[in-house]
Amino acid sequence: MRDALVLFALIVSVLITLVQPFFGVLSWSVVSYFNPHRFAWGFAREMNPAIFVASATLLGLLFTTKRRFPPMTRETKLLLVLWAWFCITTLVSISSSTFSHHADATLSKLGEVSKILVMTFVSLALVTDKSRLRWWYLVTGGCFAFFAFKSTVFGALTGGQFKIYGPEGSSIADNHDFSLAMNMALPLFLYLGPLEERRWIRWVARISFYCGIVAVILTYSRGGMLGGVAVLLVIALRSKHKALGAGGLAIVVILALALAPMAWKQRMSGIEGASQTDASAQSRIMSWTFAAHLAMDYPITGGGFSTFTPQLQARYGVEQLEGVTFGPHSVYFQFLAEHGFPGLLLFLALVATCLLSCRRLVKRFRRIDGGEWVVAYARALSTAVIGFCVSGTFLGRAYFDLFYQIVATIALVVVLARAELLPAVAEDRDLQESDRVLNPPEVSEAYQ
Repeated sequence: MRDALVLFALIVSVLITLVQPFFGVLSWSVVSYFNPHRFAWGFAREMNPAIFVASATLLGLLFTTKRRFPPMTRETKLLLVLWAWFCITTLVSISSSTFSHHADATLSKLGEVSKILVMTFVSLALVTDKSRLRWWYLVTGGCFAFFAFKSTVFGALTGGQFKIYGPEGSSIADNHDFSLAMNMALPLFLYLGPLEERRWIRWVARISFYCGIVAVILTYSRGGMLGGVAVLLVIALRSKHKALGAGGLAIVVILALALAPMAWKQRMSGIEGASQTDASAQSRIMSWTFAAHLAMDYPITGGGFSTFTPQLQARYGVEQLEGVTFGPHSVYFQFLAEHGFPGLLLFLALVATCLLSCRRLVKRFRRIDGGEWVVAYARALSTAVIGFCVSGTFLGRAYFDLFYQIVATIALVVVLARAELLPAVAEDRDLQESDRVLNPPEVSEAYQ
């Protein structure tokens, strides 16, 4: 029954997308984050709905009139340069005898990342107004709200004794990846929820925020926990009542420590001294050392996608720990090893540009009538980027879909805010100037 429902929903989505390609942007978010086919038990479970949704969206894009050229902001330009650099490092990698053993994996990963970036730019072309932007984030937030509720209920029923994972076979299947995604969703719930006119949506967003905190805790991910604390700390510091926000953060931490199951406390207690005693932490240090050594040998282009291989691991004398997967374990070392120092610098520049744009949006529009939504989006998106950067310090998720969606959204908010609010501000200033010329202060005072 579930398989039939998933197949029916996919067919309907594709047909609607051909006529209204923006619906494909929403469907892509559902497929990327919610992964509905992974909840089926039969043939639908192994389907690849993303290719059908993407193809229908691209085809619909050709014929729709409700589109525009993707805005060329600093964020989108850097994203294009980074994408071009991915292609260059891939060509160099597959042409090198040192890295040729993972050429197939490199090309496959380039294709996977390129699909994400193609849909990112398609979204930039189809999200043409504030209404579409709202729907995009209602759907995106709804996906993570479901998982936040589900995780909280599961944790309550099991006493929090088991780790929380995402849908099997998805980009958030691993507990660490799931915690990263949920940390990025927390500010979306908190800042964007109050913008909604319907009270029930505001309540869902508010409850999702607290359930999301519980979900992060129940992943048992230490990197996720640190990222969650960073997100909550930023939220507290940005609160109008900083003392109250800090007190709320302290209460959350105390409750987490008091109510958490013993297995979770033992897991978290391993943070101190983990580099000497914890196999997972030791693997991270080895991976980072490997990435640094590889980058020193190949500083310009690195080893290309998927360069964390057993062959290179042996070449650089990295010890294989039993039961521990060898991988980048950090978005920064992942960029460094796979795309060299230029790739890492481009990524850091992209992050810095996003945070700077959000800061400028808040500073420019917080005192303008109607600018509340701009400030809310800017704070939500910048906090999500911080959550990604902190959690990503310990997770190799450099190509996570939601991060690139947020980069695109920052560019969209910059463009939409300028188009919607700045003309009104300029008109208001012109009226004020005309009034000042026609009614100078001395004349007005004479009539009083």
